[in-house]
Amino acid sequence: MRLFILIGFLLVSSHGKAQSPTDGALCFYEWYIKAIKGRNVKEHTAIVKKGPKGETLLDYERYLHNLDSLGCIAYTFKQSEIARFQSCQDYFKDIPYAIYYDQVDNDAFTYNVPCPFFTQFYWVSDMQPWESIKVLESKIKENSAEIQLELASGAYRQKRLVFLRLIEEKWKIIQISHSL
Repeated sequence: MRLFILIGFLLVSSHGKAQSPTDGALCFYEWYIKAIKGRNVKEHTAIVKKGPKGETLLDYERYLHNLDSLGCIAYTFKQSEIARFQSCQDYFKDIPYAIYYDQVDNDAFTYNVPCPFFTQFYWVSDMQPWESIKVLESKIKENSAEIQLELASGAYRQKRLVFLRLIEEKWKIIQISHSL
């Protein structure tokens, strides 16, 4: 009986707590680094697929679903991701899939300008197989936070600044800055 009471207490007390801003910032990058190591493009970015009329379509539904499942991503961040994919989507609207597929086979960098996420992992700005991530600095206010992260691969380092807001008692990412 005591075990059930203890489990119930733990469930109730953990449900009302917000994870820390640091946990919120690490949540995305831990998932992203794992996803790019697995090279499963359906996990960490938009993919190109053939539409029902033979057209080229950009599909990012799986990616958005993955962001939702993390629990640390704000709606505004998801909307900025959709906007980021828009120039690529617009570019493909008049290109038959057969032409796209043939061009990619011959030159993978053909779509580097409208779709730069095809030739690099966007959130690490590289094709590096990242090994670790750590928090360098935290600036936390009542309902907002800025967490500076360092990504590492051997001797190579990159920094990212992750902006979070406390939304419905959870720290959620609203923006990530590439330049520091």
